[in-house]
Amino acid sequence: MTPPIELPPPPPGPDERPWKDRAGLLDERARAMGALARWYLAPHRALLLWLSTLVFALGWSLAVSGFQFLVKGEIIEHVLGVIFLGLALGATVPSSLGVASGIRRDVFVAACLRDWAELERDPQTLPHWRVSGGALLWLGPSIVLTCLGLALGGFAVFADIGTESFGTVAGIGIVFAVAGALGMAKAIDYYRLVSRELRPGTGVPDTHGRAVHGPDTRDPGTCGPDTRGPGSPYGDGFCDDGFCSD
Repeated sequence: MTPPIELPPPPPGPDERPWKDRAGLLDERARAMGALARWYLAPHRALLLWLSTLVFALGWSLAVSGFQFLVKGEIIEHVLGVIFLGLALGATVPSSLGVASGIRRDVFVAACLRDWAELERDPQTLPHWRVSGGALLWLGPSIVLTCLGLALGGFAVFADIGTESFGTVAGIGIVFAVAGALGMAKAIDYYRLVSRELRPGTGVPDTHGRAVHGPDTRDPGTCGPDTRGPGSPYGDGFCDDGFCSD
């Protein structure tokens, strides 16, 4: 998959990196992560997710009502059932396709962010790519939406609301909980990147495969014994960075 709307691609391989020194690497890394993070946590993407969730929930309600009309056996109710089911398809199919497309792009951009983050750690460049309040905008409403979905699901299970209303309430609860979980996952993933950046670095391979250490990093010899197998793809100068690329 190509980056959405001309976003920076993943970083080049070790043999193709054009940076002459650590300063050039940090500058390019900050620019790429800034563009990726702003797209990843864009407010309009959160609004699209919540709008799609509401449209899908409406479609689910129409689908349940349509099935109920169909099973009643009257001609008028059969016609209403077909109409409701058609409206339900018109609401659920586009919204679910939109959410699925957004998830695929989010996964790709998140992988690019992790790949760029793995190249180095430098808290001084964090303000250049940190999205102030972006993760909180995703996290707060997502928690509320998840709690609302769980509450609706619990109400449907434990309250005596009848079989006709159970499907509607339980289905809407599940939709809300899933949408909220998606938003929380994005925010938590971004917070992990920020917290990783603030931890002490252990070095980064330069364009020739050698580890470059700043004045505030540890000496490579101070790292513990390497417990990774000889075939591990992460033998690149990092010591326990706590982060794995997809």
